[in-house]
Amino acid sequence: MDDKTSPTTSTLHDQLTTQYGILLSQTQLAELLGRTVSGLRFSFSIPADDMTRRLKACGRKIGRRVYYPAVEVARIIGDSRAP
Repeated sequence: MDDKTSPTTSTLHDQLTTQYGILLSQTQLAELLGRTVSGLRFSFSIPADDMTRRLKACGRKIGRRVYYPAVEVARIIGDSRAP
């Protein structure tokens, strides 16, 4: 099986899963990114950079709420930190 995630992404995924579970709420994602929930929602309404567009796209609507899979969030954050 070919795993395309880097060790850093895997470690970040493990940390996110341990702290938040497999799905992050908007509140948890905002906390992780060091933003307010309203600031995060504003960023998603007019995405200015690639990371914001990718985070918005990975959101999964469950009922009336949007959740973000920890594995995808870790991949997106890991890709943005890569040189």
